[in-house]
Amino acid sequence: MRLVTKINMALVGVVAVSAVLNFAALRMAVMPSFADLEEQAADQNQSRVIEAIELQKEQVANSAGDYAIWDDTYDFMKGREEEYEEKNVTAESLKTLGVNYFVALDNSGRVVIDKGFQYGGDEPEPLKLFQTDAVSLVDALVGKQDEIKVQSALMRTERGVIVVGYAPILRSDRSGERAGTLVLGRILDLDAIKTATKVDFNLLRPGAAEPVAASDAAQLNRVDQLAGLDGTSVAALVSKTSRDITAVGTRTIWTTMLFLLGAAVLLLLALGFVLRRIAVSRIETLRSHLNTVASTGNLVTLPEDGKGDELSETVQSFNEMAKQLAELRDKLRRQDYEHGAADQAAGLLHNVRNAMSPISALAWQLSRQNEMTLQQNLAKAVDQLKDPSLVADRAAKLHQFVAMSAARLIEDNTKRHEDLRSMVTMLRHIEDILKETDQSAQLERVVEEIDLEKSVGDAVRLVERRGSVEVNLDGTHGTAVAGHKVPLDQVIANVLINAAEAIELSPKRRGQIEIAMEQAVSDQGDAQVVLHIRDDGIGVDQGDLDRIFEKGFSTKRDGKRGLGLHWCANAINAMGGKIVVDSAGIGKGTTFSIILPASPAIKAAA
Repeated sequence: MRLVTKINMALVGVVAVSAVLNFAALRMAVMPSFADLEEQAADQNQSRVIEAIELQKEQVANSAGDYAIWDDTYDFMKGREEEYEEKNVTAESLKTLGVNYFVALDNSGRVVIDKGFQYGGDEPEPLKLFQTDAVSLVDALVGKQDEIKVQSALMRTERGVIVVGYAPILRSDRSGERAGTLVLGRILDLDAIKTATKVDFNLLRPGAAEPVAASDAAQLNRVDQLAGLDGTSVAALVSKTSRDITAVGTRTIWTTMLFLLGAAVLLLLALGFVLRRIAVSRIETLRSHLNTVASTGNLVTLPEDGKGDELSETVQSFNEMAKQLAELRDKLRRQDYEHGAADQAAGLLHNVRNAMSPISALAWQLSRQNEMTLQQNLAKAVDQLKDPSLVADRAAKLHQFVAMSAARLIEDNTKRHEDLRSMVTMLRHIEDILKETDQSAQLERVVEEIDLEKSVGDAVRLVERRGSVEVNLDGTHGTAVAGHKVPLDQVIANVLINAAEAIELSPKRRGQIEIAMEQAVSDQGDAQVVLHIRDDGIGVDQGDLDRIFEKGFSTKRDGKRGLGLHWCANAINAMGGKIVVDSAGIGKGTTFSIILPASPAIKAAA
């Protein structure tokens, strides 16, 4: 993941956490205040409705008091005012008074007059407050006769809930005995109250308010029971307050969050721009430069920006490191060149030494032949034959000796010529080694088709003159591989010489080398040729098998540096093959397997 992406994700994460915390804080700190305001508004709405009803009760009570404590009403109740009803209890007078019912009760609770009107139509509709002369609420209306008190209450009728005001009927100066009770009633105009209070409410029968009393997400409900004359509930006042305040709070919170998010986005953009200018673009420049260095290997320094921060110090450190690495690389190149030249020279000397070993043996044999006395004896015999006094029997024996010596010399001379030709072949092999070394130092080797049977045969000549070694060839006819001929010849020669030396170091001092070839297929499906060289010599310790091809490692104890097998492994690898070794342990012999790509002809046949 890129650094810019990580920084952006970190900033977005910070903003997201901040948004969640702000939202939670607003919900926990602000919304309760809005909810409290909404609860208060609901209580106030309920109170306004109750106050409006109480105001109507007060108004009706005042009117009832005015008519009840009046001489005309008192005289009417005493039977002395016959025209009272026609003057005062008419539709026009009651409408002007603002009531719907006019009821007069005597002290015993008997209805003297019960008259009322429903307004709203073309003609007022007559009404009666009580359906019978008997009044079930006598105690409430006419009780406590000694009290002179104007009161009001609520009643439920077939027309709905009404407000009643009642007072004792007395003279205007409040003298005389109580003549009865005057009751005025007004049907509650719910629409007028709703208009005046701007509150949505209903008056329900007692018990009917429970299903609608619960508040919900849209509104808050308040329920109060309205008591009647006898103290029991005549109606349930249910007011409904819309949750406008919490809705405003919710909108306020979301608006605030949108503003915060907008500010956060602007802040992110600003931070991203600043970070890119301060750090990211410079880091990308450094990364691009490092990629260029990695791809080209050219340790070029970066231009310093001089801003004096950590990145500038990083650039300075990189430039110092680049300079040091450039110096170290030049030094390593010189050392590598020197080591490579030394290794090449050591390998060359090792291969030349191996090639010189059989030449030295031939030269020693030739020198031994020259020291023989056959020629001296032959010369003496010839001198004796020149003596005229030589007896015939002696002369015949000398002639026979000369003939045998001449035949022996001819045979030795023929053998000497063969040895000289072998020596010439070996010297040419050394010359090929030197030429190959010179060419490989100047040009890249070209892969060629190699007759593996011939290369093995040439290498066998290097060890076949050792009297302690017997070489057996099996399945080496007509096999060709792709590689570099001279290095391959040297590798095979090295392995054979090592095998011969391992036999000579074994307790028996004699042994066999078996050479065999087989066709194989690589893991990639390419045709290969495997050359196995087995000996029954001293063998290799199991712990040394993994190190046998390491530079400088050798199982020999004669001071040799172990360059031969290391060089062989590199040479075979350069041909696209590999060389492996296997041994069951000390005294159990060794097997080297040289795996090489098959020649194109063999690949096509495969």
